[in-house]
Amino acid sequence: MPRNLKKKPMELHCEWCSTKEVFEDMPFYLLHIKSHMLEFLPKGITPDNYMDFNIVIEGTVEYHCLWRNCGYITNGPISLLRHLYFHAYHTKLKWWGHQERVKMGKALCQLDAQGGNLIPELPQSFQCGWQGCEFVTDNPEAFHYHAEDHGIESVGEVEDGKIIHRCEWQSCTSITKNNFKLQDHIRTHTQAKQYACVVCGSLFANRSKFFDHIHRQIALDQQKFQCSHCSKIYATERLLRDHIRSHVNNYKCPHCEMTCPAPSGIQKHIRWRHSNERPFACQYCDRSFKSLSGLRGHLDCHNQQQIYECCFENCKFRSTTLSNLQCHFNIYHKFQGKACYSCHLCDKKFTRGFSLTKHLKGIHKLKWPAGHSRFRYKCYDDGLYRLQTVRYESVELTEQLIMERGNAEQTNASTSQSDVSQNPEQAVEVVVEMPQWPQVAVEITATSQ
Repeated sequence: MPRNLKKKPMELHCEWCSTKEVFEDMPFYLLHIKSHMLEFLPKGITPDNYMDFNIVIEGTVEYHCLWRNCGYITNGPISLLRHLYFHAYHTKLKWWGHQERVKMGKALCQLDAQGGNLIPELPQSFQCGWQGCEFVTDNPEAFHYHAEDHGIESVGEVEDGKIIHRCEWQSCTSITKNNFKLQDHIRTHTQAKQYACVVCGSLFANRSKFFDHIHRQIALDQQKFQCSHCSKIYATERLLRDHIRSHVNNYKCPHCEMTCPAPSGIQKHIRWRHSNERPFACQYCDRSFKSLSGLRGHLDCHNQQQIYECCFENCKFRSTTLSNLQCHFNIYHKFQGKACYSCHLCDKKFTRGFSLTKHLKGIHKLKWPAGHSRFRYKCYDDGLYRLQTVRYESVELTEQLIMERGNAEQTNASTSQSDVSQNPEQAVEVVVEMPQWPQVAVEITATSQ
């Protein structure tokens, strides 16, 4: 529980069916919620003893959640019990979020309130992962408090003259300085949340993420912080700094000079460019694919009866593949057939980025940056997309690239391994400082052949 809300009476509303009761603390609220569970549990079984019985979790009978604006349907009483427990937990988090929002003077979330009581699917019970602990429950409130108790009860050990507390969660080797740090760390395993939005119902791990959610709903004309790279606008400097991370490359492919902001990008790159594995096989022919999305796109060619039609009035476009329909939409409806891709070296304009890429490679003799698979385009203030000519990299990554290039040049002095050495007058590398952000290296990526 957030420390500043521990002693304040709550306002926990029961929204089951037509019930309008309000409770000031969680224990009494949960007792009331359990009384509703008796309405659908088998006779003689209660929320406190149902684990002692062999209850069929799934069956042919449908069980409907009567919580306001929920609509959840399941085929087992235990899954509905687990679902209702989470409604109670969700209600508490929404109350905490509302109190913090009022205290800080923040505006209400502007999203649709109809989804405020929609909660995640819960296919399994909550099971503690602490070594030697077999605690299992369907009550998230009890589960999170139980897991945090492991952190509170942890007995420290001395290592190198300092007291440390080890996390004993399965497959975790983390070490913290004290019980409170360990308690916070355990939340990363349990996925415990501290706040929820009272309007849209979204869940958040801490107050900062909750306020970020509120700030994202602010009207565009009130958002003052703009990214100098892609022109996106944000309500706070914190949101802008988080966004900038997506532009700064910190990770490099071990096989080439491809760089990415996140490890997931490198993994995807290796799968596509440096691996021949194709684990997704078509059941109708002998073709296989590197990704599930590639297989799904291919399956359209086997389903000739599936026809995708354009939803715009008076448009008769039809296709057997969704990708063709999306391409049609972008060209003829989103951009209304206008030439939105502009060459930065001449006056030519194109309706598709692929056409501009072909023009840049064929007419202006540009080539892809080392390790990258395609050109990237940026939307400018005039609404036109032009070639993105800079790449932001961390200083550490830039130093690594320079060292690797130097080693490659020593190995084979006659063959250049970098665009920079081939075209020193067109590819430059400088270091700039950004306000409240680490130094980054800016490298021109589009170079002449």
